Amino acid sequence: MRIETICTGDELLTGLTSDTNSRFFQEALLNQTGLTVRRGAVVGDDRQDIIDAIDLAVSRADVVLVSGGLGPTSDDLTAECAASAAGVPLVQSAEALRHIEERFKARGIVLSDNNRRQALVPQGAEVVLNAEGSAPMFIQARGGCVLFFVPGVPREYRYLVGEHVVPRIKAPGGDDVGRMIAARKATTEVRKLALLKTVGLPESHLDERVRPLAVKYPQVLFGFRTHPPENHLKLLATGATEAEASALLERVVEEARVVLGPTCFGRDAQTLPGVVLARLKERHEFLALAESCTGGMIAEQLTSQSGASDAFYGCACTYREEAKTKWAGVPEGLLAQFGAVSTESAEAMAKGVRESTGVQWAVSTTGWAGPSGGDAENPVGTVFIGIAGPSGVKVEKHRFHGDRERVRSFATATALDLLRKQLQG
Repeated sequence: MRIETICTGDELLTGLTSDTNSRFFQEALLNQTGLTVRRGAVVGDDRQDIIDAIDLAVSRADVVLVSGGLGPTSDDLTAECAASAAGVPLVQSAEALRHIEERFKARGIVLSDNNRRQALVPQGAEVVLNAEGSAPMFIQARGGCVLFFVPGVPREYRYLVGEHVVPRIKAPGGDDVGRMIAARKATTEVRKLALLKTVGLPESHLDERVRPLAVKYPQVLFGFRTHPPENHLKLLATGATEAEASALLERVVEEARVVLGPTCFGRDAQTLPGVVLARLKERHEFLALAESCTGGMIAEQLTSQSGASDAFYGCACTYREEAKTKWAGVPEGLLAQFGAVSTESAEAMAKGVRESTGVQWAVSTTGWAGPSGGDAENPVGTVFIGIAGPSGVKVEKHRFHGDRERVRSFATATALDLLRKQLQG
């Protein structure tokens, strides 16, 4: 099955807005259906350009997802262009207008004429109401092609794509549109995707480790994605049936995990902080932090995970030396003797916050994030990471390169990974 996307809007071509929607559709499509997007186009707010893009996609694709240009303003042209390209007039959808009127009434907002424009759809199109916004999604069938038109607002786009577009492609209904999609899928090989995530392993080394597997399994596509400070391995297995593709994928995943070893911390939607918290929960243990150079970034990543309070005690952001003394229990004499950026300071911070909170695990960070600071022995980018646990305290010294945010980001990931490895033995 050939699937294409068209994104409309001048803002996508001028750099004012980045296209974050297409990635959502591509990942959801592949993960849930095993299908991939063959081609994507971006066009500005020009009637003829939009019509030409639609006609070209219809001439070669089985399914097209068109996003953007369904708002109330004068530069929202997509519905008009869809109708023109199909040679039909725009008509008012009674159910879409009723939805818009009820939405505005519930919010106490006066409904203007340009908002009523959002209820106009090409004649013959199927209308799907938008629970996250005003403009509906509509579906057209042209020849052997099915076109889904959705708003470009990310919240609305993700709702409609996630709840209506991808499910219809995955499990086509019994209507004309569903039968068209089912007929195209019947001749399509099944693809299954897995994403293995590593940290502390350069992309070139990742490629080198798995290269023998790529030769061994030519029917699996090996791809790489750099997501600093992580590097990800994409495995796309193809089979005649879902069972065949799934079995092949799992076989390759297991062999890849072996060659990647402890650098591989998770798969697919798993995150490094999520893996750490899950392991802590399994052990019925808690973690406390004393962060200096990372400035609470470790705590932020942990608390972005739902249910973090089941394993995360809290964080002391001990940026100044006085904070290290008062909140993390670091002796003033130690700081005077060794300095705040030192093995001794990191050890005392981790030990102190563990003792003061009574938790099983504590992590500390102290270093020079830059661009100022540092010395000959510990230049900018030097970070000491301390891990205090039931068997004692361990400190590692690292040197990260890049700007301030990069140093903090890499220090955060390294600290979480060191704890992960300790928890997993």
